[in-house]
Amino acid sequence: MRIAHVAPLWESVPPKGYGAVETLVAELTAAQVLDGHEITVFASGDSKVAGSLHGIGTTALLADPRIHEPEVYRMLQLAEVRDRADEFDVIHSHVHSNTGCLAIPVLHGLRTPVIHTVHCFFNDDNAPLFRRFAGERYVAISHDQRSRLPELNYLGTIHHGVDLQTFPFGAGADPCPYVVFLGRIRPEKGVHLAITAARLAGVPLKIAGRIKPRDQVYFEQQVRPHVDGEQVLFLGELDFPTKTALLAGAIATLMTSLIPEPFGLVPVESMACGTPVVSLRSGAAPELVRHGITGYLADTAQELANAIHQLEAIDRAACRAHVASEFSIRRMADGYDAAYRTALHS
Repeated sequence: MRIAHVAPLWESVPPKGYGAVETLVAELTAAQVLDGHEITVFASGDSKVAGSLHGIGTTALLADPRIHEPEVYRMLQLAEVRDRADEFDVIHSHVHSNTGCLAIPVLHGLRTPVIHTVHCFFNDDNAPLFRRFAGERYVAISHDQRSRLPELNYLGTIHHGVDLQTFPFGAGADPCPYVVFLGRIRPEKGVHLAITAARLAGVPLKIAGRIKPRDQVYFEQQVRPHVDGEQVLFLGELDFPTKTALLAGAIATLMTSLIPEPFGLVPVESMACGTPVVSLRSGAAPELVRHGITGYLADTAQELANAIHQLEAIDRAACRAHVASEFSIRRMADGYDAAYRTALHS
């Protein structure tokens, strides 16, 4: 098949640091090229993709402080997708935010089938748009996400996959036990709750992630006062090798998002390293973490802390085996192959 992927422009594909959707696009397209498909990726000009790159601009939007109207580049990208639409059998758009939702009306009505993977969670702002275009072809990334707007025309539910071989297996935790929070430092990710849970458990917490300018006040008020270099450490944004080493050495990764996350690449990456996940019971978390087998689900900071003290019951090899079974790139690529074929015959 001739497949076009429409990636976010905020980060390159693959991302140099944080970027779950861009990572997904990189992994999926690499697998599809190996499967013999002809792939074109519409992404930032500094991307390095399997297949062909149709670059938009010279660099990822977040890497260029001179860009003040990023939505213009998104509109340019979608116009160029429309111009080339007849060259492809399937167009696969990755809806990652309210800005990314622009692809739904702009790509509506093309003769080439368009599939939208929804990477964002549904809210009061974007739900009316999705309902207006409910007949478009969608792929959900979790059953929880799908249940929140079930009237959409879903071709399937496909969990993200990861390349297990790129994650080191931490057979034993670091000699100085610690837990990890990995992700963007913003209020809805609940970093402050992770700090509370780690303190209640009496275990050091290592925090790694990006702080966007709009979240700096939250960091200064809710996170920095607790950073003492011993009980709470802030490491900033990490590259891939440093990130995976951090995950592999932890006794657990804390997931404390206060919003219904439609998926979560961090818990899958953590389990790929053999590191259990201790998570709030929200969004797709129950689909990712097998309670009592690959980690624990909780409802409060105290329950998160209690779970940290039960980690010896978790087999780290079982965590990695769970990822190999349920979150492989092969499984993800096969799921999309089936979705494309359904779109071509509908």
